[in-house]
Amino acid sequence: MKRKLKIEKIINENINFELFEVLDVSETHRGHQGFKEGVETHFKIFIVSDDFIGVTRLGRQKYLNSLLAQEFKNDLHSVTYELLTTSEQK
Repeated sequence: MKRKLKIEKIINENINFELFEVLDVSETHRGHQGFKEGVETHFKIFIVSDDFIGVTRLGRQKYLNSLLAQEFKNDLHSVTYELLTTSEQK
């Protein structure tokens, strides 16, 4: 299974979201550290969820990192997050 699909599955199974998007931005990192030809190494993840209410920005990122821990062990190099509650999105 492609990494993007794995990440989407992990989010679907662990977060009650209003909206989410996972973008593979690996090609934009060609020539940078962590880039591997033909491997999905860099992502942008956007999630709107009220699961984040009362959780700091760092806490949200740590939670997502923990969900993706196995992917980080298998060539996932970098993820940029935008993690918002529904009220923060407006």
